[in-house]
Amino acid sequence: MPIKAPPRLSIGQIFEPRRVAVFGASDDRAKWGGRIMHYLALHGFAGEVVPLNPRRDVVQGRQCYARIADAPPIDVAVIAVPAVIVPSTIRDCAAAGVGCCVVITAGFAEAGADGTALQEEIAQISAETGMRLVGPNCLGLINLRNGMALTSARVLDVEKIIPGHIGLVSQSGALMLSVYNRAHDQGIGFSQLVSVGNQADLEVCDFFEHMIADPMTKAICLHIEGLLDGRRFLQLLDQARRGEKPVIVLKTGRSTQGEQAARSHTASLAGAYPVFAAACREAGAIMVDDPDVMPLAAQFLLANGPSRDDGIGVISSSGGMNGILADRLADRGLRLARFGEKTRSALLPVMLPDHRDNPLDMGMRRHEVGEGDAIAPHLVAALAADPDVSVILIPLTTTPNYERTVTALAEALCACGKAALFIVTPGSVATGVREVIRKHHLAYCDRLDDGIRLLETYLRVPDVRSRPLATVPRIATPPRSGYLSEPEAKEMLAAAGLRVTRERRVQSVMEVGAAADALGYPVVLKGVSVQVVHKSDAGLVRLDLRDRAAVETEFAEVFPILKRLDPTADACLVSEMITDGLELILGVKHDPQFGPVVMVGAGGTLAELIRDVEVTLAPLSAETAESMLKRLRIWPLLAGFRGHPARDVGAVIDALVKLGHLASALHGRLLELDINPLLVCRKGEGAVAADARAVIA
Repeated sequence: MPIKAPPRLSIGQIFEPRRVAVFGASDDRAKWGGRIMHYLALHGFAGEVVPLNPRRDVVQGRQCYARIADAPPIDVAVIAVPAVIVPSTIRDCAAAGVGCCVVITAGFAEAGADGTALQEEIAQISAETGMRLVGPNCLGLINLRNGMALTSARVLDVEKIIPGHIGLVSQSGALMLSVYNRAHDQGIGFSQLVSVGNQADLEVCDFFEHMIADPMTKAICLHIEGLLDGRRFLQLLDQARRGEKPVIVLKTGRSTQGEQAARSHTASLAGAYPVFAAACREAGAIMVDDPDVMPLAAQFLLANGPSRDDGIGVISSSGGMNGILADRLADRGLRLARFGEKTRSALLPVMLPDHRDNPLDMGMRRHEVGEGDAIAPHLVAALAADPDVSVILIPLTTTPNYERTVTALAEALCACGKAALFIVTPGSVATGVREVIRKHHLAYCDRLDDGIRLLETYLRVPDVRSRPLATVPRIATPPRSGYLSEPEAKEMLAAAGLRVTRERRVQSVMEVGAAADALGYPVVLKGVSVQVVHKSDAGLVRLDLRDRAAVETEFAEVFPILKRLDPTADACLVSEMITDGLELILGVKHDPQFGPVVMVGAGGTLAELIRDVEVTLAPLSAETAESMLKRLRIWPLLAGFRGHPARDVGAVIDALVKLGHLASALHGRLLELDINPLLVCRKGEGAVAADARAVIA
């Protein structure tokens, strides 16, 4: 890789330029260059603005230059010219000493081979000269602290922008501006925003690193389509966590549609998104699935700090809304707080005796105490004093004395010391109410879904655990490269300390009978092949064989099928049969971004259908392994459910930890590994790998 020239500007200097040039500057605000000029003036950009246009002498009252070479020294130039002339424009900027070009133009790598060639050309110019690039195919960057708005988006056509402490890095320009617009309307301010586009030079992690170091950015939102350097991203997440800066992440591409299935269940079950989500969770980032929730969650965390518990106390203006809300919270696994007797006693003077439970309906008040605004302080004070209430949620429908009631609630909430969230469900009739909430600097959402998502992010901030050092197992080298057959994979697992089924390799009727007698009945007969992946589907697995005659008969049927499907195959396996094991699948996958990953889930033939899976990065601690198991939907079956025996969870945890050590020790050579099923016996009786396969680089 050629050595890059030293960068002409740091990212901090790009956000704080002394002089900005605008290609295609115009007096016409309908044109992109005209709007950028207008926004820079409107929002009080502190630096100098230099218009560039060969057909103008003056633009918006400023001296205009025909060429970048004629202009005074430029820190940042904004470019939106046809794609085919972008390389020559970039070259002219580099020759003129420009520090950074923000390339709005699309039609590069996202548009096919010709566009890719153009992008490679401008990236080469950047590398050779040290002139930084943002984009191409981006919508610019905004610094709300100095009024630098290098974008033509109409969302900036407002009287006043709102500086704040949230940074936003987005791979999508349109999404960045949509998020900004909705947040602005709710009174949420940003520090800096950037759309990185195709990342020909500067990429997501560069701006992420800058915002971690920026003292005025207190929380960071990231929209990510794909990472160029996963390991650097994890290091930056750790830096942000140590700097106590919340990181909210929205990842595009969560589905597995279109992914190429490899030769194992693990490859299809532990897809790119589950690995990314696990990496973020373990590094302390907060994952969301909706763009508008990002700034809401960031602002909520900044205003309230981390949650102390997970109990939600509800004060509503509608019994019907309370019913809907209780159902929706339960659907998402969120918990209504259980009011203590002290809280219920505090509510008795203002609420009817039978209506002092969570959620509270303000309509069920004692009529002699007055309207909603009269009882609001009492309700808020009672909930705030309850130790099981971590956050107070107020879903608002219409109500008498609307603004007066919400003002009373808001004033009480500001004084109570607990996190609070309004959900304002009406439309224009609640415009005044929204203004009241904004005036008191409290959080609100307009949709129930947004409120529930926000509560999820607040109440489920990841519990970050330190990652253990890998312990090298007894085997550090697999038997060979390529696809390992079942006995080869099991040999590797056994050397790493995992328990595998007792079995014997057989090649004749005489051998199969003797092997079964030695192992003890019942037994399992399986064909051994490096070509047949799903042996059960191919008729190569025969279960619960209880005597020698049955084993010999089945071998006579299975072995010809095996030879027909795989002419290179020459043997079958006779294995002990575990008759009372709960089936799990364990696996390893080498992720190109994050390295070795360990997976666990519901196993057996339904593994890919049920898709009850958890993944984590390797190596992993016993605590992490246990938390993975407890997140599975089938956890109750492991713990013991409705009279069924509890399973040996400790043995599964041990197997997961040892798999993580094995994957780490092989340094990327273990591309895929399946244990399916791992048969989990009753508590104290262990867990046994009944089948396994692997792919070695």
